[in-house]
Amino acid sequence: MDLLAAFGVFLICVAGCMVEEVSLVWALLIGFLCFFAVGVRRGTAAPTLMRMALSGMATSMKVLRILLLLGLLTALWRAGGTVAFFVWAGVRLITPGTFILVAFLLASAFSLAFGSCFGVVGTAGVILMAIARSGGANLIVTAGAIMSGIYVGERLSPASSSAALISAVAGVDQRDFQMRMWKTTPVPFLAALALYGGLSALFPIQQVDAQIMTALEEGFSLAWPVILPAAALLLLPWMKVSAMVSIAVSCVLSAGCALFVQHLSPREVVRACVLGYRPALPELTELMSGGGLVSMAGVCLIVVLSCAYSGMFDGTGLLVPVTDRVGALAGRIGVFGADVVVSFGCCALFCNQTVGIVMSGQLMREEYCRRGRSNLDLAEHIGNSAVNLAGLVPWAIAATVPLTTMEVSAAILPLSFYLYLLPLWSWVSEGRRGRRTAEA
Repeated sequence: MDLLAAFGVFLICVAGCMVEEVSLVWALLIGFLCFFAVGVRRGTAAPTLMRMALSGMATSMKVLRILLLLGLLTALWRAGGTVAFFVWAGVRLITPGTFILVAFLLASAFSLAFGSCFGVVGTAGVILMAIARSGGANLIVTAGAIMSGIYVGERLSPASSSAALISAVAGVDQRDFQMRMWKTTPVPFLAALALYGGLSALFPIQQVDAQIMTALEEGFSLAWPVILPAAALLLLPWMKVSAMVSIAVSCVLSAGCALFVQHLSPREVVRACVLGYRPALPELTELMSGGGLVSMAGVCLIVVLSCAYSGMFDGTGLLVPVTDRVGALAGRIGVFGADVVVSFGCCALFCNQTVGIVMSGQLMREEYCRRGRSNLDLAEHIGNSAVNLAGLVPWAIAATVPLTTMEVSAAILPLSFYLYLLPLWSWVSEGRRGRRTAEA
């Protein structure tokens, strides 16, 4: 009963944070205190509980390093002109009958580079929606295509904090995990591509506003060196360079572009790294501002607290009754089906993709061990479920932030094909794999 009461208080706090539009960190802090009190009440000494929580926090250290580098990366890519170049080049590809398709592809390309749906929707997403509004395009279809695209890199990009967190939670190498993700991506991605190609023909844009192109050309030098940071980030991991080193190299190249191509002063570059980039041209302020170390403060706290929960739950066994029911569910609908249900439920309850990933790993790990499945299987299934499914929960941060940024409603989610085609295809693939194993 005490555990249910703690969950009740926590969920009320989560709901309060969502209604009042304040950081989920406050709900996580209050929830941590509630679960800590339950642990003490059930006989675990407070110092022991703290050691359990600190042990869980240690899992987040690798993720935190990547998050801080991402804060630098998102600011420096803006300051160095890399973001501006890809938007400029992408917009030039738009024709009336290809706008929706280009919106999906451009958002996907940005997502593969940034690895963050928030970072992509705040740059390419805002610009594409501005073009859609000024050009008379269908806003719901456009936003659905963008919503799909911004999630492509959440599992695949070497700069993805979600990929780093899943690898840490499952205890696997990030490169091995992402190779699995690439294998499950082509079919749902190509299916989404075909659907958006058809919708592009059905809902053409009437015109493309040239003002954005003009502003980008005036505000940035769009010379070829500005693509080097993106090239380094995308190519180095294929040369077996770690994600952290790849991001660091990209940051250094971006800083060079900011200094020597965009001619910013060292002081302006340092300020952008810490507080975020702010362009000098007023027309670009809303479109290109952002990034920096401060932008990652809230995300870092959420990751640390989520991992602290995991350590405490693991050490005290508070979730054993829940994991027993998960095992029964896996027996009925399969282990990946159970992962889908657990992931969606965690994202819906905790309204956060990060917490959903950590809790999915916590609840499902024992069942994978019992069935003789590897940690890499666990990581693969979390990556194919929790990451995308969080974007389909209208009240979760993974959905509300993009929806608010694009100024659209949850009505776009049924048109965000990639978000649900990926878990559906993964479920089908897992069923085929299971049948082949049984026949063998």
